[in-house]
Amino acid sequence: MIYVFYGSDAFSRTEALRTLKGDLGAEGDTNVTAFDAREATPQEVLAACDTVPFLGERRVVILEGALRKARGGGRRPRSRSAEPEAEGELGPWGVVVEYAGRMPEQTALVLVDGESVNTGLLNALKPLAIVESFHAPSERKPKEIAAWVQTRANAMGLDIDGRAAALIADRVGNDTWMIASELNKLATYKPGEKIQEADVRALVADVRDQEGYLLADAVADGKEALATRLLHNMLAKEAVPAVLILTIENRFRRIAVAREMVDTGVTGSSIGTRLGTSNPYALERLLDQVSRYPMERVRWALDRIAQADFDVKQGLYEYEMGLELLVQELAAPDAERRPTQRLSATPAASSW
Repeated sequence: MIYVFYGSDAFSRTEALRTLKGDLGAEGDTNVTAFDAREATPQEVLAACDTVPFLGERRVVILEGALRKARGGGRRPRSRSAEPEAEGELGPWGVVVEYAGRMPEQTALVLVDGESVNTGLLNALKPLAIVESFHAPSERKPKEIAAWVQTRANAMGLDIDGRAAALIADRVGNDTWMIASELNKLATYKPGEKIQEADVRALVADVRDQEGYLLADAVADGKEALATRLLHNMLAKEAVPAVLILTIENRFRRIAVAREMVDTGVTGSSIGTRLGTSNPYALERLLDQVSRYPMERVRWALDRIAQADFDVKQGLYEYEMGLELLVQELAAPDAERRPTQRLSATPAASSW
């Protein structure tokens, strides 16, 4: 069976994937294989689908990024001048559509992707797959965010007052990972009791006091417009550019450590221990970001950060200008990224 989970709400996508693996009895690593569409070829993915489960009844193959990757191909860089794909064009991952009819019954192929997808491939898969979309509430619509808070609280069996949900929406914004984490904290604080506005004021931090964290998140998530807006807001409040560069660098160093551990087969809990991350939602969010960063791209990002710092110290740019260029380039779509040569005058950026 083919499943398609897509949309801007990465938290809900991750929850749906975890639930599916549990329902299929494939929660361990033995019969779960994950691929990044930027690195894998269609032949590798289909071969994994054809592999017989080991000491189990089901095999789950997860393919991240195939819908947005439809314009390119596995391991083939897309030219910046390439023409946009024609409406309805399936791209190289269209082989999944052709393969659906002969996929082994014991295999579940799960395509996971973000908000921007190839509608041609998506529409071709809809008659052949179970398709679910997960969209984060708009950051400009507090009522949508409050409704998401209520829905998530209900799913947790948590009773929450409407004003409390609205206050969480005001303090946290549309970051669904953080909302889930804060609700979990509230549930632990008042088990079996109704969550009131006073509880939120006592326990939920205002993310406006954590803008550096949000900026690093937006950059790592590839949200260029949001990252640029956050950066401008922080600079207007006289935030120190050197501190912001360090905040972004620290995020990518954490991604680098986690990526290296994932590539060597280390489990999520061990990664959390190594990074000192005890909050399960924070760890899952980090691992979600890691899933979109092959090691080559992590190294590129760290090199680009080192380059920006070097350029500023050499007087090529003012700090504000260098930081804005860095944020825009790191958060840009894959196809717009350009390789940066390493500098002998700077520490090796990948020596985490």
